[in-house]
Amino acid sequence: MPGVKERTMANRVCVIDVPGLSRGLLPEIPADSALGKWIAGKLVSNLTPSFPALTCSVQATLTTGKHPIGHGIVANGVPTFRSSDDQGLVDASNFAPFRRQISFWEQSNRLLECPRFWQDQSGKSRWKTSLLFFQNSMPGFSPPPRPAADIVLTPKPDHGPDGKLVSLCWSQPSDLVPRLFAELGPFPLMNYWGPMAGIASSQWIARAAAIIWREQMPQLQWVYIPHLDYDLQRFGPASAQAKQAVRDAATALEPLMAQVIGDGGKIVLLSEYAIKEVNTFLQPNRLLAEAGLLATRKSEEGLLIDYERSAAVAMVDHQIAHIYVQDEGVIPKVVEVLNRREIASIAPPGDALRHRRAGDLICAAAPGAWFDYRWWSDPADAPAFAKTIDIHRKPGYDGLELFWDRQINGVSQNPALLRGSHGVVTEAEGICTMDGNVRTLIEAREVAGEIIRLLNQAT
Repeated sequence: MPGVKERTMANRVCVIDVPGLSRGLLPEIPADSALGKWIAGKLVSNLTPSFPALTCSVQATLTTGKHPIGHGIVANGVPTFRSSDDQGLVDASNFAPFRRQISFWEQSNRLLECPRFWQDQSGKSRWKTSLLFFQNSMPGFSPPPRPAADIVLTPKPDHGPDGKLVSLCWSQPSDLVPRLFAELGPFPLMNYWGPMAGIASSQWIARAAAIIWREQMPQLQWVYIPHLDYDLQRFGPASAQAKQAVRDAATALEPLMAQVIGDGGKIVLLSEYAIKEVNTFLQPNRLLAEAGLLATRKSEEGLLIDYERSAAVAMVDHQIAHIYVQDEGVIPKVVEVLNRREIASIAPPGDALRHRRAGDLICAAAPGAWFDYRWWSDPADAPAFAKTIDIHRKPGYDGLELFWDRQINGVSQNPALLRGSHGVVTEAEGICTMDGNVRTLIEAREVAGEIIRLLNQAT
């Protein structure tokens, strides 16, 4: 009718997160793949991650539009020994004593101290949103629950009293996991992380995302595709294996790309960070222990960190280490001990990272180096979990879980094996491209605004 404004509908947008996909690896995307055809001719913007360039931190920045000082996720780990409040937010269903010290890969959305950008303060979504295989996406393990999105699918391995896996994933709605398993088979958890990590997990995730896009009809969907993380860390970002990983990831995305494009949806492709070549390592906790700053205690598990008696402890995470001290008076000694060529800088957290969970000092690795969590010198002192795939008892990220040593029948204990890492931010190290114009250079915290703009464009 004349004079009546035509109604418009919001676009449907699918955000595909492929960490490790740098500009240098884009030529490896097959031109005849759905991803290759989609990206051809599009402006690929340079994306600068928030600091630190770590999975949980950058994902929180992308989905809130805030720096870590605003959302509180300063690493993949949480220094729960520093806060009784944080201790109450962990999943205490297994390894509870360890998870109340330093706990990695906690899933609670309540650890975020602000809403996701699609939510209001009450948690209600402005757009129906699905969050697939993103971190910190479960509603919490103590009341009150705080959902991260309308639809959530995340890996959640649970172990029974005999140690056997009793579940592989968690979902909201709760019937989503059994329906996906019936159609796709169980999620290949052993291919998601560990020595067997490979393309099968990303293939499953992409196929599940296509089904959720079609059946659940989200307006905004986030999909995490982990495949490049594996061989880029094992062999380095310039390796033949890294180039093949890009080709394999592009092939895995075929069903999702076809579903979204066929439905008229818009796509955002981005990478949280790039993987950098590494050829050396440093063990901050071992140096602190040798200097008498980190205290240990003997246990049935082996030699463990004594957090109450330690003057300084390092929470190491790829190329970043948060150093927590009991007394500021020991800081000069800590700086002296850690003043090694493998460390580029040791300083208090900057403005964007100044949060109660951040270390009193932040160490950034020098180019070519990464940080290993181990604190013992004698292999006989190693905790039992050191040789296992164990993401909750280790107070640091363990990249060696990608390598299996047949001689010891366990996870390798040779940190020299790792060839790729991340965490230190290099400007424009990631990429971002979408169905719509975006600036040539964009920061991770600005991606939220670009997605909102894309959602609100008239259709």
